[in-house]
Amino acid sequence: MDTQSSGTLQSPSIFSESSKTGSSRSGVADINEKEMDLTKDNSASPIDLECHIQTERITKILDEAIYKIKLSLCLPHFVQEYKTLSSVLSDQHMDDLIFIFEQYDNPLFSDSLMNVTVMEDLKAGDVSLKNRLNPELGHLIYIMNSYPALAPKVEEMIEEMKASCVGDEAAPPQPGLEFLLAMEQFKELMVRQMETTAAEELAAKISTRKLEASNKNLLHKIEEYSTKLKEESERFEKTMKLKTEIITKLQKELAMLNHEASLKIKKKILDSERQMVLASRAHAVKNDMLKEEENECKEAYENLLRTHLADEKNQRARRFKVETQLLSWLQKYDLEMGEKQIELDELTEKYEDELQKCEVLEQKLAEQDKEYIPLMAEREEEYHKEMTEKMNKFMLEHAARVIQTAWRDVLANRAEKKKHQKGRAKKGKKKT
Repeated sequence: MDTQSSGTLQSPSIFSESSKTGSSRSGVADINEKEMDLTKDNSASPIDLECHIQTERITKILDEAIYKIKLSLCLPHFVQEYKTLSSVLSDQHMDDLIFIFEQYDNPLFSDSLMNVTVMEDLKAGDVSLKNRLNPELGHLIYIMNSYPALAPKVEEMIEEMKASCVGDEAAPPQPGLEFLLAMEQFKELMVRQMETTAAEELAAKISTRKLEASNKNLLHKIEEYSTKLKEESERFEKTMKLKTEIITKLQKELAMLNHEASLKIKKKILDSERQMVLASRAHAVKNDMLKEEENECKEAYENLLRTHLADEKNQRARRFKVETQLLSWLQKYDLEMGEKQIELDELTEKYEDELQKCEVLEQKLAEQDKEYIPLMAEREEEYHKEMTEKMNKFMLEHAARVIQTAWRDVLANRAEKKKHQKGRAKKGKKKT
């Protein structure tokens, strides 16, 4: 009993961090607020405290059941991933699990009465899934439930299973996952129901009664509108009967009009046939007239042919004369062009010789430019240096002259000042 209580306490609840659904978080928040209110209110009734304790107990039981369902769904994956179990479970529990797995796969080695009955069924030829169950699997779930370190791995596997079912619509249905989702929905409904107070239930009942009353009024209105619809449908049927009678009358009138129109069309056809006979006779007369015109045209055509043939003979004779003249001119042209071609060849040879001489001269000029250009550059530099030296000398001489003239003026001024001072000193002595 102690081990079982420790296993239940370690399972995730609404107040633990392992619950990941948004609805359970909202339920946790509301229940925590209620807890805070209960702790703050010192005058809380024992009924409220008892309700709060019972809600907490029910949510813990539901969370424990849901976690065990998740463990049972993840068992095949854990069996495949041996490393995860061996890294979390202890050696003794790991040996127990391996023994249980072997019992589940091989019921021959089990001493339980259940496995004996299974063996009898297997000998009889019953190989259904019910005969593969083992009562020791409950002990296996208990062992895995006692390790909270498996909880995050279990949640990851369940999330992957949900994502695979949601993403792939063609995937086969998984009844275990559907049962888990149904249990989670049931827990959410239970939490929501336990969170509702008596006042809220009364308000819901009052609202339902109001809705029932409004529903009755709406049903009464529906009956009234249905009677009106029946009356309108009867009126519509009457109007439709009148319209059908009018349509039949109009159809009869249309038949009469069609008969009259057919008679008129026949008369018009006969008239048109008569006109066609008259027109055909007129066309026959015109055809005779045209044949006579055709014979006259043929005679005129033959006369024109004779005249044109005579003209053609004259033109051919002229053409022959022109062609003979052309041939004579071409022969003269060929003779003259032969002589001119010889002269042209001689001139081209002279031109090519002159070109070669020019190229040789250009090469010599280029070689001379290679020597001449640097010499000219050196000469320009020397000329530039000479001019700069002359300018510097001129500047220095000019500056010396200016300084000398200024110094002479200074000396002259000093001499004049001395003279004035001596003259004033002599005048002062005379006065004394």
